Amino acid sequence: MTGLGGSAGPTWAVVHRTEQRMSRMVGYARAACATFVVIPLFGWDRLRHPWLAVLIVVAAAAEASWFAWRAWHGPDRLSRRLVLTDVSFCVLLMLVGSRAAQPHDRNKLMTELVPFSLVASAGVGFGLGLGLLAIAAVTILMTAWSLAVLPDVSLKLGSDLLGFALWYVVAMLIARELRTLSAATAAAQDAARVAGRLAVEQEREAESLRQREITHREIHDYLLPIVDHVAAGGMPSAALVREARRGAQRARRIIMDPRGLDPRVLDGDGGGTPEPGETGFEAMMSAVVDAFADEGLALVPFVAIQGEPPAPVREALVAATREALRNVVRHAGGVDEVSLFVEGDASGMLVVVRDRGVGFDPATVRPGGGMSGSYQALRRHGGQALVTGRPGGGVKVTLRWPAPPTPPDGGAPSPLPEQEGPW
Repeated sequence: MTGLGGSAGPTWAVVHRTEQRMSRMVGYARAACATFVVIPLFGWDRLRHPWLAVLIVVAAAAEASWFAWRAWHGPDRLSRRLVLTDVSFCVLLMLVGSRAAQPHDRNKLMTELVPFSLVASAGVGFGLGLGLLAIAAVTILMTAWSLAVLPDVSLKLGSDLLGFALWYVVAMLIARELRTLSAATAAAQDAARVAGRLAVEQEREAESLRQREITHREIHDYLLPIVDHVAAGGMPSAALVREARRGAQRARRIIMDPRGLDPRVLDGDGGGTPEPGETGFEAMMSAVVDAFADEGLALVPFVAIQGEPPAPVREALVAATREALRNVVRHAGGVDEVSLFVEGDASGMLVVVRDRGVGFDPATVRPGGGMSGSYQALRRHGGQALVTGRPGGGVKVTLRWPAPPTPPDGGAPSPLPEQEGPW
């Protein structure tokens, strides 16, 4: 890599690029601090060996250029070989370069060698971290500078030695923070990628479930009742013919139209946007009431709808109501009256179907298609379906959206209170 830009790669690349940036930071510092070794030349007349100072400037510039190039083009973090080579050069630079000054002026004239050598201490912190080798390298740098200034020892030597230790410690802590941050970023990217794949899978499963749900509803609610009626030898009434025609049209749309499983298409006439009244909840419930009244069910409806719930909820409620009324026709026996209570608005709906038929014993009846299909679909949309009954006491089906909140103790939702209606 020759730059810091580019698109994000795998998550390990975050750690890789962080190591590269830390390596280049040390390279920048090495190149910048190389300028300090030029300063002793301004005291040319006070130097003991001026040409030795010139040699030090040339050697420092060459080493800084080499170090910066290796740090920029290196494959990863500062290598141990690069760091130790830099430390060795700085030790030699301090021991030899200080001899360019008079013995009593070494700590004054050649102190500019310290900034250049401090970068080596930072390189140890970034490249080697905390360890015996790193501590030994910093100790060697401090010892070399102490020997280099002899016999010109002053209080300034203490601050120089403290600088070597602090540059190492601070660089090591910064490197640790950056590596921790890069590891956390990589882990977050991994988690985001896994969550993204999971979301896509869940969305795909939800769409597949929705399609199965609608297909089940179309077959169970529209086609099977017609087939059962014909198979039982019943006479085709006008209502049955209308239901059969409608069921055939809906099935044809599912087969031929790629959008056929969209409820808006199923309920429209030509696959376009339906008229507002065609898919309104009240109109859909009225169609259900008319269909079962045409079949001869003694249905007493009470419908009071003040707003429209979401389209999927409307579909689920209507399908569950159809299932409840279909079960009355199939299993309740000859009933004089069946009550249908529908009330609600855009924020909540309540549907109750109650008959006074033969009833059933919940402990001895295996759940049928309604519990696994239409009623379960309502639950998937955040609703609730409760079926209660007793032998000889009829059956009551209560559909509610949204479902009542779960009590704080984590138990089952409290049962709905008895509603006052036409029954």
